[in-house]
Amino acid sequence: MLKKITLVSLMMAVLVVAVPKKAEAAYSDGAAIGASLFFGYPNQGLTLVGQFDGVPLMFGVQAVANVFNDGYQYFGIGLTMDWWGLKIPLGKAGESDVHFYLGPGLAADTAFGSYYWSINAGLRMPIGFSFLIKNQWEIFLEPAPVVNVLHADSYGVSLLGFYLGDTDDRHRNRWNVGHFLHLTFQVGFRYWF
Repeated sequence: MLKKITLVSLMMAVLVVAVPKKAEAAYSDGAAIGASLFFGYPNQGLTLVGQFDGVPLMFGVQAVANVFNDGYQYFGIGLTMDWWGLKIPLGKAGESDVHFYLGPGLAADTAFGSYYWSINAGLRMPIGFSFLIKNQWEIFLEPAPVVNVLHADSYGVSLLGFYLGDTDDRHRNRWNVGHFLHLTFQVGFRYWF
């Protein structure tokens, strides 16, 4: 397992170093604001996204929920921060310029439900496709896998999916894929200033 963690860490470091330092998109890296719906495992919700002029990071504030599982419902908040290290124009789709973007990011969320709470902190990799309309409006589709480095909940603390220390018998010495990997998919819009 340590070899896999080392290999993934090394691959992410190479990706960060190898990607271009300056964006290659047809639109500026100025200020932006927008919103998106996101869904996936285990969360669903709404996100307010934005970027400040002169700061090459896209920020997100999420209203997190799990409302589709009758046995396990919760609500919470989340934060994301992404750096699009790679932006590639792909061409045109009708009146829109189509772009691909990819880059490392950070994610954190906390959720509370009946008899349960959780906190997650991890690394994410947004893989986005954007459709730029008139150089200001952008519609985007963005799958973003998240590797949770730290997960804490009502049962204990897990690091990379492995529970640590004393916990109940059900969770002791157990790896939990749901505490290690989250998958989200966003559909939204941004307005660039």
